[in-house]
Amino acid sequence: MVIADTPLDKDAACAAAQSDVAYSQLVARIRLVLTVCAVLVAILDHAGPGPANLTALMVLSAYALLCAAVYLCPRCQPRWTRGKLRHRLDVAVSAAVVAAVGQADIFPLVFLFFAIVVASLRYGLAEGVRVTIATVLLYYLAAIITLPEVAPGRVLLRAVVLLAFGRVIAQLGELHILAARRQALLRELNQVANPRFGIERSMTAALERVRAFFMADSCLMLLDDPDSGVHTLRTVRAGGPAVAPAIAVAPALARAMLPAARTGVLLYVRAWRCWRAFGASALSHAGDSAAWTGYAPASLREQAELLGAASFISAPVSFGRGKGRLIVAAATRHLGRGDALFLERIAEQGLHAIDRIDLLDRIASDAAALERKKIALDLHDSAIQSYIGLQLGLVALCRKASPGNPLAADLDRLVSMAADVIAQLRDDAQRACAAPGADDAMFLAALRRQAAQAAAAYGVEIRIDAAPGLALGDRLGAEVLQIVREGISNVCRHSGAATATVALRCTGAILRIDIINPHDGTAPPAFQPRSLSERAGALGGAAVVHHDSAGETIVTVEIPL
Repeated sequence: MVIADTPLDKDAACAAAQSDVAYSQLVARIRLVLTVCAVLVAILDHAGPGPANLTALMVLSAYALLCAAVYLCPRCQPRWTRGKLRHRLDVAVSAAVVAAVGQADIFPLVFLFFAIVVASLRYGLAEGVRVTIATVLLYYLAAIITLPEVAPGRVLLRAVVLLAFGRVIAQLGELHILAARRQALLRELNQVANPRFGIERSMTAALERVRAFFMADSCLMLLDDPDSGVHTLRTVRAGGPAVAPAIAVAPALARAMLPAARTGVLLYVRAWRCWRAFGASALSHAGDSAAWTGYAPASLREQAELLGAASFISAPVSFGRGKGRLIVAAATRHLGRGDALFLERIAEQGLHAIDRIDLLDRIASDAAALERKKIALDLHDSAIQSYIGLQLGLVALCRKASPGNPLAADLDRLVSMAADVIAQLRDDAQRACAAPGADDAMFLAALRRQAAQAAAAYGVEIRIDAAPGLALGDRLGAEVLQIVREGISNVCRHSGAATATVALRCTGAILRIDIINPHDGTAPPAFQPRSLSERAGALGGAAVVHHDSAGETIVTVEIPL
Protein backbone atom coordinates (compact mmCIF):
# COMPACT_ATOMS: atom_id res chain seq x y z
CA MET A 1 0.00 0.00 0.00
CA VAL A 2 1.38 3.38 -1.00
CA ILE A 3 0.54 6.24 1.30
CA ALA A 4 3.47 8.61 1.07
CA ASP A 5 1.72 10.41 -1.77
CA THR A 6 -1.44 10.97 0.28
CA PRO A 7 -1.17 13.96 2.64
CA LEU A 8 -3.86 13.94 5.31
CA ASP A 9 -5.53 16.47 7.56
CA LYS A 10 -4.36 14.89 10.78
CA ASP A 11 -6.18 17.23 13.16
CA ALA A 12 -9.56 16.48 11.55
CA ALA A 13 -8.79 12.81 10.97
CA CYS A 14 -7.95 12.09 14.59
CA ALA A 15 -10.92 13.80 16.23
CA ALA A 16 -12.38 10.40 17.08
CA ALA A 17 -9.08 9.15 18.51
CA GLN A 18 -8.80 12.25 20.70
CA SER A 19 -12.16 11.45 22.29
CA ASP A 20 -11.24 7.84 23.08
CA VAL A 21 -11.01 7.91 26.85
CA ALA A 22 -9.66 4.38 27.18
CA TYR A 23 -6.81 5.10 24.76
CA SER A 24 -5.94 8.33 26.56
CA GLN A 25 -5.88 6.55 29.89
CA LEU A 26 -3.58 3.86 28.50
CA VAL A 27 -1.15 6.49 27.20
CA ALA A 28 -1.29 8.32 30.54
CA ARG A 29 -0.53 5.05 32.40
CA ILE A 30 2.46 4.24 30.18
CA ARG A 31 3.77 7.78 30.53
CA LEU A 32 3.48 7.59 34.31
CA VAL A 33 5.33 4.25 34.46
CA LEU A 34 8.14 5.50 32.23
CA THR A 35 8.49 8.74 34.17
CA VAL A 36 8.63 6.95 37.54
CA CYS A 37 11.23 4.57 36.09
CA ALA A 38 13.24 7.57 34.91
CA VAL A 39 13.19 9.01 38.44
CA LEU A 40 14.34 5.69 39.92
CA VAL A 41 17.13 5.34 37.34
CA ALA A 42 18.25 8.91 38.00
CA ILE A 43 18.50 8.14 41.73
CA LEU A 44 19.92 4.61 41.69
CA ASP A 45 21.97 4.39 38.49
CA HIS A 46 23.80 7.70 38.26
CA ALA A 47 27.57 7.96 38.70
CA GLY A 48 27.70 10.59 41.40
CA PRO A 49 25.46 13.57 42.10
CA GLY A 50 26.00 16.95 40.54
CA PRO A 51 24.17 20.22 39.89
CA ALA A 52 23.09 19.14 36.42
CA ASN A 53 21.80 15.79 37.69
CA LEU A 54 19.97 17.45 40.61
CA THR A 55 18.21 19.83 38.22
CA ALA A 56 17.17 16.98 35.91
CA LEU A 57 15.98 14.96 38.91
CA MET A 58 13.79 17.86 40.07
CA VAL A 59 12.34 18.21 36.56
CA LEU A 60 11.59 14.49 36.38
CA SER A 61 10.05 14.43 39.85
CA ALA A 62 7.74 17.33 39.03
CA TYR A 63 6.82 15.73 35.73
CA ALA A 64 6.12 12.41 37.47
CA LEU A 65 3.77 14.12 39.92
CA LEU A 66 1.96 15.83 37.05
CA CYS A 67 1.62 12.54 35.13
CA ALA A 68 0.26 10.86 38.27
CA ALA A 69 -2.34 13.61 38.69
CA VAL A 70 -3.40 13.27 35.04
CA TYR A 71 -3.75 9.50 35.32
CA LEU A 72 -5.53 9.46 38.70
CA CYS A 73 -7.86 12.39 37.91
CA PRO A 74 -8.80 12.08 34.22
CA ARG A 75 -11.64 14.58 34.60
CA CYS A 76 -9.27 17.29 35.82
CA GLN A 77 -6.77 17.08 33.01
CA PRO A 78 -4.89 20.27 32.17
CA ARG A 79 -4.85 21.65 28.67
CA TRP A 80 -1.50 20.11 27.72
CA THR A 81 -3.00 16.60 28.00
CA ARG A 82 -5.53 17.19 25.19
CA GLY A 83 -3.39 18.06 22.19
CA LYS A 84 -0.02 18.04 20.49
CA LEU A 85 1.60 19.82 23.43
CA ARG A 86 1.41 16.55 25.36
CA HIS A 87 3.94 14.56 23.35
CA ARG A 88 6.00 17.67 22.59
CA LEU A 89 6.43 18.15 26.31
CA ASP A 90 7.52 14.51 26.45
CA VAL A 91 10.25 15.37 23.98
CA ALA A 92 11.44 18.25 26.13
CA VAL A 93 11.46 16.10 29.26
CA SER A 94 13.38 13.39 27.39
CA ALA A 95 16.43 15.66 27.37
CA ALA A 96 16.26 15.73 31.17
CA VAL A 97 15.97 11.94 31.16
CA VAL A 98 19.21 11.64 29.16
CA ALA A 99 20.95 14.02 31.54
CA ALA A 100 19.62 12.21 34.61
CA VAL A 101 20.46 8.59 33.78
CA GLY A 102 24.03 9.25 32.76
CA GLN A 103 25.72 6.11 31.42
CA ALA A 104 22.52 4.04 31.04
CA ASP A 105 22.25 2.94 27.43
CA ILE A 106 18.75 1.56 26.85
CA PHE A 107 16.33 3.51 29.01
CA PRO A 108 16.73 6.97 27.40
CA LEU A 109 15.98 5.53 23.97
CA VAL A 110 12.85 3.79 25.31
CA PHE A 111 11.59 7.06 26.77
CA LEU A 112 12.33 8.91 23.53
CA PHE A 113 10.62 6.27 21.40
CA PHE A 114 7.47 6.65 23.51
CA ALA A 115 7.04 10.29 22.47
CA ILE A 116 7.53 9.37 18.81
CA VAL A 117 5.01 6.50 19.00
CA VAL A 118 2.32 8.64 20.63
CA ALA A 119 2.76 11.46 18.10
CA SER A 120 2.76 9.09 15.12
CA LEU A 121 -0.31 7.06 16.16
CA ARG A 122 -2.37 10.14 16.89
CA TYR A 123 -1.28 12.54 14.14
CA GLY A 124 0.49 10.49 11.49
CA LEU A 125 3.57 10.99 9.38
CA ALA A 126 4.10 14.75 9.47
CA GLU A 127 3.84 15.14 13.25
CA GLY A 128 5.79 11.92 13.81
CA VAL A 129 8.67 13.17 11.68
CA ARG A 130 8.67 16.55 13.43
CA VAL A 131 8.80 14.91 16.85
CA THR A 132 11.50 12.49 15.66
CA ILE A 133 13.76 15.32 14.45
CA ALA A 134 13.22 17.33 17.62
CA THR A 135 13.89 14.24 19.76
CA VAL A 136 17.10 13.40 17.93
CA LEU A 137 18.41 16.95 18.23
CA LEU A 138 17.62 17.17 21.93
CA TYR A 139 19.09 13.74 22.58
CA TYR A 140 22.32 14.59 20.74
CA LEU A 141 22.73 17.97 22.46
CA ALA A 142 21.94 16.59 25.92
CA ALA A 143 24.36 13.71 25.46
CA ILE A 144 27.17 15.95 24.19
CA ILE A 145 26.70 18.52 26.96
CA THR A 146 26.14 16.22 29.93
CA LEU A 147 28.39 13.32 28.84
CA PRO A 148 31.57 14.89 27.46
CA GLU A 149 33.55 11.70 28.04
CA VAL A 150 31.41 9.76 25.53
CA ALA A 151 32.80 9.79 21.99
CA PRO A 152 30.76 12.07 19.69
CA GLY A 153 30.76 9.37 17.02
CA ARG A 154 29.04 6.92 19.37
CA VAL A 155 26.36 9.49 20.29
CA LEU A 156 25.89 10.34 16.61
CA LEU A 157 25.39 6.65 15.78
CA ARG A 158 22.65 6.41 18.40
CA ALA A 159 21.03 9.54 17.02
CA VAL A 160 21.05 8.14 13.48
CA VAL A 161 19.48 4.88 14.69
CA LEU A 162 16.87 6.84 16.60
CA LEU A 163 16.11 8.93 13.51
CA ALA A 164 15.72 5.85 11.30
CA PHE A 165 13.45 4.03 13.73
CA GLY A 166 11.44 7.20 14.33
CA ARG A 167 10.80 7.55 10.61
CA VAL A 168 9.60 3.94 10.44
CA ILE A 169 7.29 4.44 13.43
CA ALA A 170 5.87 7.61 11.86
CA GLN A 171 5.17 5.68 8.65
CA LEU A 172 3.35 2.98 10.61
CA GLY A 173 1.32 5.65 12.37
CA GLU A 174 0.37 7.08 8.99
CA LEU A 175 -0.83 3.66 7.88
CA HIS A 176 -2.89 3.33 11.06
CA ILE A 177 -4.60 6.69 10.58
CA LEU A 178 -5.18 6.17 6.87
CA ALA A 179 -6.81 2.78 7.47
CA ALA A 180 -9.05 4.30 10.15
CA ARG A 181 -10.08 7.16 7.86
CA ARG A 182 -10.88 4.80 5.01
CA GLN A 183 -13.00 2.57 7.22
CA ALA A 184 -14.80 5.62 8.57
CA LEU A 185 -15.55 6.85 5.05
CA LEU A 186 -16.96 3.50 3.94
CA ARG A 187 -19.08 3.41 7.09
CA GLU A 188 -20.37 6.93 6.44
CA LEU A 189 -21.23 6.10 2.85
CA ASN A 190 -23.45 3.30 4.12
CA GLN A 191 -25.14 5.75 6.49
CA VAL A 192 -26.34 8.01 3.71
CA ALA A 193 -28.56 11.05 4.00
CA ASN A 194 -32.19 10.61 5.01
CA PRO A 195 -33.74 8.39 2.29
CA ARG A 196 -37.07 10.13 2.77
CA PHE A 197 -35.62 13.12 0.95
CA GLY A 198 -34.84 11.26 -2.25
CA ILE A 199 -31.83 10.06 -4.17
CA GLU A 200 -30.57 13.50 -5.18
CA ARG A 201 -29.64 14.60 -1.67
CA SER A 202 -28.25 11.18 -0.75
CA MET A 203 -25.98 11.05 -3.80
CA THR A 204 -24.82 14.64 -3.34
CA ALA A 205 -23.94 13.95 0.30
CA ALA A 206 -21.99 10.81 -0.65
CA LEU A 207 -20.00 12.56 -3.39
CA GLU A 208 -19.23 15.46 -1.06
CA ARG A 209 -17.82 13.04 1.52
CA VAL A 210 -15.64 11.45 -1.14
CA ARG A 211 -14.41 14.88 -2.28
CA ALA A 212 -13.64 15.97 1.27
CA PHE A 213 -11.78 12.72 2.02
CA PHE A 214 -9.35 13.23 -0.86
CA MET A 215 -9.18 17.00 -0.18
CA ALA A 216 -9.99 17.51 -3.85
CA ASP A 217 -11.69 20.37 -5.64
CA SER A 218 -14.48 18.38 -7.29
CA CYS A 219 -16.05 14.94 -7.46
CA LEU A 220 -17.99 13.90 -10.54
CA MET A 221 -20.14 10.96 -11.54
CA LEU A 222 -20.73 10.45 -15.26
CA LEU A 223 -23.29 7.77 -16.18
CA ASP A 224 -24.42 6.37 -19.51
CA ASP A 225 -27.99 5.04 -19.64
CA PRO A 226 -27.98 2.12 -22.11
CA ASP A 227 -31.76 2.29 -22.63
CA SER A 228 -32.07 5.95 -23.59
CA GLY A 229 -28.46 6.63 -24.61
CA VAL A 230 -28.48 9.80 -22.46
CA HIS A 231 -25.33 10.77 -20.55
CA THR A 232 -25.84 12.44 -17.17
CA LEU A 233 -23.21 14.25 -15.12
CA ARG A 234 -23.39 15.09 -11.42
CA THR A 235 -20.72 17.49 -10.11
CA VAL A 236 -20.01 18.29 -6.46
CA ARG A 237 -17.60 21.08 -5.53
CA ALA A 238 -16.40 22.55 -2.27
CA GLY A 239 -18.99 24.92 -0.85
CA GLY A 240 -21.58 23.82 -3.42
CA PRO A 241 -25.31 23.37 -2.88
CA ALA A 242 -26.73 20.58 -0.72
CA VAL A 243 -28.44 19.08 -3.76
CA ALA A 244 -26.49 18.73 -7.02
CA PRO A 245 -28.86 17.31 -9.65
CA ALA A 246 -27.69 15.17 -12.53
CA ILE A 247 -27.71 17.10 -15.80
CA ALA A 248 -27.66 15.76 -19.34
CA VAL A 249 -24.42 16.36 -21.23
CA ALA A 250 -23.56 16.25 -24.90
CA PRO A 251 -22.29 12.92 -26.26
CA ALA A 252 -19.04 14.58 -27.38
CA LEU A 253 -18.29 15.75 -23.84
CA ALA A 254 -19.16 12.31 -22.45
CA ARG A 255 -16.82 10.59 -24.91
CA ALA A 256 -14.02 12.96 -23.90
CA MET A 257 -14.45 12.01 -20.23
CA LEU A 258 -15.08 8.28 -20.69
CA PRO A 259 -12.06 6.14 -21.68
CA ALA A 260 -12.25 3.64 -24.50
CA ALA A 261 -11.82 0.80 -22.00
CA ARG A 262 -14.61 1.26 -19.45
CA THR A 263 -12.93 -1.04 -16.87
CA GLY A 264 -9.85 -0.28 -14.82
CA VAL A 265 -8.65 2.58 -12.66
CA LEU A 266 -6.99 5.64 -14.18
CA LEU A 267 -4.48 8.00 -12.59
CA TYR A 268 -3.12 11.20 -14.08
CA VAL A 269 -0.62 13.54 -12.44
CA ARG A 270 0.61 16.60 -14.29
CA ALA A 271 4.37 17.14 -14.43
CA TRP A 272 5.75 19.53 -11.84
CA ARG A 273 7.13 22.74 -13.20
CA CYS A 274 10.52 22.17 -11.65
CA TRP A 275 10.63 18.50 -12.70
CA ARG A 276 9.37 18.58 -16.26
CA ALA A 277 12.25 16.39 -17.33
CA PHE A 278 10.54 13.48 -15.58
CA GLY A 279 7.22 14.07 -17.37
CA ALA A 280 3.70 13.45 -16.16
CA SER A 281 2.17 10.22 -14.87
CA ALA A 282 -0.63 8.59 -16.89
CA LEU A 283 -1.29 5.13 -15.48
CA SER A 284 -3.95 2.44 -15.54
CA HIS A 285 -4.67 -0.44 -13.20
CA ALA A 286 -6.90 -3.28 -14.38
CA GLY A 287 -7.44 -5.39 -11.27
CA ASP A 288 -6.17 -6.67 -7.93
CA SER A 289 -3.43 -8.86 -9.41
CA ALA A 290 -2.51 -6.49 -12.22
CA ALA A 291 0.34 -4.01 -12.18
CA TRP A 292 0.24 -0.33 -13.03
CA THR A 293 0.76 0.23 -16.74
CA GLY A 294 1.06 3.27 -18.92
CA TYR A 295 -2.08 4.74 -20.46
CA ALA A 296 -2.59 7.19 -23.33
CA PRO A 297 -1.10 10.38 -21.82
CA ALA A 298 -2.59 12.67 -24.46
CA SER A 299 -6.12 11.50 -23.69
CA LEU A 300 -5.73 11.88 -19.92
CA ARG A 301 -4.01 15.26 -20.37
CA GLU A 302 -7.00 16.53 -22.35
CA GLN A 303 -9.36 15.27 -19.67
CA ALA A 304 -7.28 16.98 -16.96
CA GLU A 305 -7.45 20.25 -18.86
CA LEU A 306 -11.20 19.78 -19.25
CA LEU A 307 -11.51 19.29 -15.50
CA GLY A 308 -9.08 22.10 -14.71
CA ALA A 309 -7.08 19.74 -12.51
CA ALA A 310 -3.41 19.10 -11.82
CA SER A 311 -4.26 15.47 -11.13
CA PHE A 312 -7.32 13.25 -11.14
CA ILE A 313 -8.30 9.66 -10.46
CA SER A 314 -11.10 7.76 -12.15
CA ALA A 315 -12.80 4.44 -11.38
CA PRO A 316 -15.62 2.53 -13.11
CA VAL A 317 -18.98 2.67 -11.37
CA SER A 318 -22.38 1.04 -11.88
CA PHE A 319 -25.45 2.76 -10.56
CA GLY A 320 -28.84 1.30 -11.34
CA ARG A 321 -28.99 0.60 -15.05
CA GLY A 322 -26.30 3.13 -15.85
CA LYS A 323 -22.56 2.60 -16.09
CA GLY A 324 -19.87 5.20 -16.12
CA ARG A 325 -17.00 6.69 -14.13
CA LEU A 326 -16.46 8.18 -10.69
CA ILE A 327 -13.89 10.98 -10.99
CA VAL A 328 -12.04 12.95 -8.29
CA ALA A 329 -10.09 15.99 -9.52
CA ALA A 330 -7.64 18.20 -7.60
CA ALA A 331 -6.20 21.47 -8.84
CA THR A 332 -3.46 22.06 -6.26
CA ARG A 333 -2.31 18.65 -5.01
CA HIS A 334 -1.26 15.40 -6.58
CA LEU A 335 -3.33 12.29 -6.03
CA GLY A 336 -1.48 8.98 -5.80
CA ARG A 337 -1.84 5.32 -6.60
CA GLY A 338 -3.24 4.48 -3.18
CA ASP A 339 -5.93 7.12 -3.73
CA ALA A 340 -6.89 5.61 -7.08
CA LEU A 341 -7.16 2.06 -5.72
CA PHE A 342 -9.28 3.21 -2.79
CA LEU A 343 -11.57 5.13 -5.15
CA GLU A 344 -12.17 1.85 -6.95
CA ARG A 345 -13.19 0.30 -3.65
CA ILE A 346 -15.56 3.20 -2.99
CA ALA A 347 -17.15 2.75 -6.41
CA GLU A 348 -17.57 -0.99 -5.82
CA GLN A 349 -18.74 -0.99 -2.19
CA GLY A 350 -19.42 2.48 -0.82
CA LEU A 351 -22.21 3.49 -3.21
CA HIS A 352 -24.20 0.26 -3.03
CA ALA A 353 -26.39 1.55 -0.19
CA ILE A 354 -27.41 4.55 -2.29
CA ASP A 355 -28.04 2.27 -5.26
CA ARG A 356 -30.40 0.20 -3.14
CA ILE A 357 -32.15 3.37 -1.99
CA ASP A 358 -32.56 4.40 -5.61
CA LEU A 359 -34.18 1.06 -6.47
CA LEU A 360 -36.49 1.19 -3.47
CA ASP A 361 -37.25 4.83 -4.22
CA ARG A 362 -38.39 4.01 -7.75
CA ILE A 363 -40.56 1.14 -6.51
CA ALA A 364 -42.04 3.33 -3.79
CA SER A 365 -42.59 6.19 -6.25
CA ASP A 366 -44.60 3.98 -8.59
CA ALA A 367 -46.73 2.74 -5.71
CA ALA A 368 -47.12 6.25 -4.34
CA ALA A 369 -48.23 7.56 -7.74
CA LEU A 370 -51.16 5.15 -7.74
CA GLU A 371 -52.00 6.03 -4.15
CA ARG A 372 -51.81 9.76 -4.87
CA LYS A 373 -54.20 9.35 -7.78
CA LYS A 374 -56.68 7.55 -5.55
CA ILE A 375 -56.32 10.25 -2.87
CA ALA A 376 -56.89 12.97 -5.48
CA LEU A 377 -60.10 11.31 -6.65
CA ASP A 378 -61.29 10.90 -3.06
CA LEU A 379 -60.40 14.53 -2.35
CA HIS A 380 -62.40 15.67 -5.34
CA ASP A 381 -65.45 13.59 -4.47
CA SER A 382 -65.52 14.20 -0.72
CA ALA A 383 -64.01 17.63 -0.05
CA ILE A 384 -64.05 19.69 -3.24
CA GLN A 385 -67.63 18.85 -4.16
CA SER A 386 -68.75 19.69 -0.62
CA TYR A 387 -67.01 23.05 -0.71
CA ILE A 388 -68.51 23.78 -4.12
CA GLY A 389 -71.95 23.08 -2.65
CA LEU A 390 -71.13 25.37 0.28
CA GLN A 391 -69.99 28.10 -2.13
CA LEU A 392 -73.18 27.83 -4.17
CA GLY A 393 -75.26 28.05 -1.01
CA LEU A 394 -73.39 31.17 0.10
CA VAL A 395 -73.82 32.76 -3.31
CA ALA A 396 -77.56 32.07 -3.18
CA LEU A 397 -77.71 33.52 0.32
CA CYS A 398 -75.92 36.67 -0.89
CA ARG A 399 -78.44 37.12 -3.65
CA LYS A 400 -81.32 36.88 -1.19
CA ALA A 401 -79.81 39.51 1.08
CA SER A 402 -80.82 43.11 0.36
CA PRO A 403 -78.11 45.58 -0.65
CA GLY A 404 -78.36 47.34 2.69
CA ASN A 405 -78.03 44.19 4.76
CA PRO A 406 -75.24 44.62 7.34
CA LEU A 407 -74.11 41.02 6.77
CA ALA A 408 -73.56 41.49 3.04
CA ALA A 409 -69.85 42.30 3.38
CA ASP A 410 -69.23 39.29 5.65
CA LEU A 411 -71.11 37.00 3.26
CA ASP A 412 -69.04 38.25 0.33
CA ARG A 413 -65.87 37.56 2.31
CA LEU A 414 -67.05 34.04 3.09
CA VAL A 415 -67.77 33.44 -0.58
CA SER A 416 -64.26 34.64 -1.45
CA MET A 417 -62.69 32.43 1.23
CA ALA A 418 -64.66 29.41 -0.03
CA ALA A 419 -63.43 30.09 -3.57
CA ASP A 420 -59.83 30.28 -2.31
CA VAL A 421 -60.21 26.99 -0.42
CA ILE A 422 -61.65 25.31 -3.51
CA ALA A 423 -58.77 26.59 -5.65
CA GLN A 424 -56.24 25.37 -3.07
CA LEU A 425 -57.89 21.94 -2.87
CA ARG A 426 -57.84 21.64 -6.65
CA ASP A 427 -54.15 22.56 -6.67
CA ASP A 428 -53.50 19.91 -4.02
CA ALA A 429 -55.40 17.33 -6.07
CA GLN A 430 -53.39 18.17 -9.20
CA ARG A 431 -50.11 18.00 -7.28
CA ALA A 432 -51.14 14.67 -5.79
CA CYS A 433 -51.69 13.23 -9.26
CA ALA A 434 -48.39 14.59 -10.55
CA ALA A 435 -44.93 13.39 -9.51
CA PRO A 436 -43.51 15.23 -6.50
CA GLY A 437 -41.26 17.97 -7.67
CA ALA A 438 -40.59 21.61 -7.13
CA ASP A 439 -37.34 23.39 -7.65
CA ASP A 440 -36.13 25.88 -5.11
CA ALA A 441 -37.55 28.90 -6.95
CA MET A 442 -41.00 27.29 -7.04
CA PHE A 443 -40.63 26.35 -3.38
CA LEU A 444 -40.00 29.96 -2.33
CA ALA A 445 -42.83 31.12 -4.59
CA ALA A 446 -45.17 28.65 -2.89
CA LEU A 447 -44.10 29.96 0.53
CA ARG A 448 -44.79 33.54 -0.51
CA ARG A 449 -48.16 32.49 -1.93
CA GLN A 450 -49.06 30.98 1.44
CA ALA A 451 -48.05 34.24 3.12
CA ALA A 452 -50.21 36.25 0.70
CA GLN A 453 -53.22 34.01 1.34
CA ALA A 454 -52.80 34.45 5.11
CA ALA A 455 -52.68 38.22 4.68
CA ALA A 456 -55.80 38.21 2.50
CA ALA A 457 -57.85 35.82 4.64
CA TYR A 458 -56.76 36.74 8.17
CA GLY A 459 -54.99 40.07 7.85
CA VAL A 460 -51.76 38.62 9.23
CA GLU A 461 -48.56 39.82 7.54
CA ILE A 462 -46.17 36.88 7.11
CA ARG A 463 -42.50 37.55 6.34
CA ILE A 464 -40.52 34.74 4.68
CA ASP A 465 -36.83 34.78 5.67
CA ALA A 466 -35.03 32.04 3.72
CA ALA A 467 -31.24 31.75 3.82
CA PRO A 468 -29.52 32.66 0.53
CA GLY A 469 -28.70 29.61 -1.55
CA LEU A 470 -31.09 27.39 0.40
CA ALA A 471 -31.41 24.13 -1.59
CA LEU A 472 -33.84 21.53 -0.30
CA GLY A 473 -34.73 19.38 -3.29
CA ASP A 474 -38.18 18.26 -4.33
CA ARG A 475 -39.17 15.88 -1.52
CA LEU A 476 -37.80 17.87 1.37
CA GLY A 477 -39.25 21.04 -0.17
CA ALA A 478 -42.70 19.46 -0.29
CA GLU A 479 -42.44 18.37 3.36
CA VAL A 480 -41.21 21.78 4.50
CA LEU A 481 -44.00 23.49 2.57
CA GLN A 482 -46.58 21.47 4.49
CA ILE A 483 -44.89 22.25 7.81
CA VAL A 484 -44.78 25.98 7.08
CA ARG A 485 -48.40 25.95 5.90
CA GLU A 486 -49.50 24.33 9.16
CA GLY A 487 -47.41 26.76 11.20
CA ILE A 488 -48.87 29.80 9.44
CA SER A 489 -52.36 28.39 9.94
CA ASN A 490 -51.72 28.00 13.68
CA VAL A 491 -50.48 31.58 13.98
CA CYS A 492 -53.48 32.98 12.10
CA ARG A 493 -56.11 30.95 13.97
CA HIS A 494 -54.79 30.75 17.52
CA SER A 495 -52.38 33.59 18.27
CA GLY A 496 -54.17 36.83 17.42
CA ALA A 497 -50.87 38.27 16.14
CA ALA A 498 -50.83 40.80 13.30
CA THR A 499 -47.38 39.83 12.05
CA ALA A 500 -45.25 36.69 11.93
CA THR A 501 -41.93 35.53 10.51
CA VAL A 502 -40.94 32.20 8.98
CA ALA A 503 -37.15 31.69 8.99
CA LEU A 504 -35.43 28.78 7.26
CA ARG A 505 -31.76 27.98 7.90
CA CYS A 506 -29.44 25.05 7.23
CA THR A 507 -26.81 24.69 9.98
CA GLY A 508 -24.53 21.76 9.38
CA ALA A 509 -26.66 18.69 8.84
CA ILE A 510 -29.81 20.23 10.38
CA LEU A 511 -32.60 22.16 8.66
CA ARG A 512 -34.13 24.62 11.13
CA ILE A 513 -37.54 26.21 10.64
CA ASP A 514 -38.51 29.01 13.05
CA ILE A 515 -42.10 30.28 13.06
CA ILE A 516 -42.09 33.48 15.15
CA ASN A 517 -45.03 35.62 16.23
CA PRO A 518 -45.23 38.34 18.90
CA HIS A 519 -47.62 38.18 21.83
CA ASP A 520 -49.11 40.91 23.97
CA GLY A 521 -46.50 40.66 26.72
CA THR A 522 -48.16 37.84 28.59
CA ALA A 523 -46.65 34.52 27.62
CA PRO A 524 -49.33 32.10 26.45
CA PRO A 525 -49.78 28.82 28.32
CA ALA A 526 -47.51 25.94 27.44
CA PHE A 527 -48.59 24.06 24.36
CA GLN A 528 -47.23 21.60 21.82
CA PRO A 529 -48.45 21.76 18.19
CA ARG A 530 -49.45 18.16 17.58
CA SER A 531 -49.55 18.28 13.78
CA LEU A 532 -46.13 19.94 13.49
CA SER A 533 -44.64 17.51 16.01
CA GLU A 534 -46.00 14.52 14.10
CA ARG A 535 -44.72 15.81 10.75
CA ALA A 536 -41.27 16.58 12.22
CA GLY A 537 -41.14 13.20 13.94
CA ALA A 538 -41.96 11.41 10.68
CA LEU A 539 -38.85 13.07 9.18
CA GLY A 540 -36.66 12.13 12.13
CA GLY A 541 -36.79 15.60 13.68
CA ALA A 542 -38.61 17.39 16.48
CA ALA A 543 -40.67 20.51 17.17
CA VAL A 544 -40.29 22.65 20.30
CA VAL A 545 -41.97 25.84 21.52
CA HIS A 546 -40.29 28.54 23.58
CA HIS A 547 -40.70 32.23 24.42
CA ASP A 548 -37.91 34.80 24.30
CA SER A 549 -37.36 37.99 26.27
CA ALA A 550 -38.56 40.16 23.36
CA GLY A 551 -42.12 38.96 23.83
CA GLU A 552 -42.17 36.48 20.97
CA THR A 553 -43.38 32.92 20.70
CA ILE A 554 -41.04 30.75 18.61
CA VAL A 555 -41.96 27.35 17.24
CA THR A 556 -38.75 25.63 16.12
CA VAL A 557 -38.76 22.58 13.88
CA GLU A 558 -35.43 20.82 13.31
CA ILE A 559 -35.04 18.14 10.63
CA PRO A 560 -31.83 16.12 10.19
CA LEU A 561 -30.49 16.05 6.65
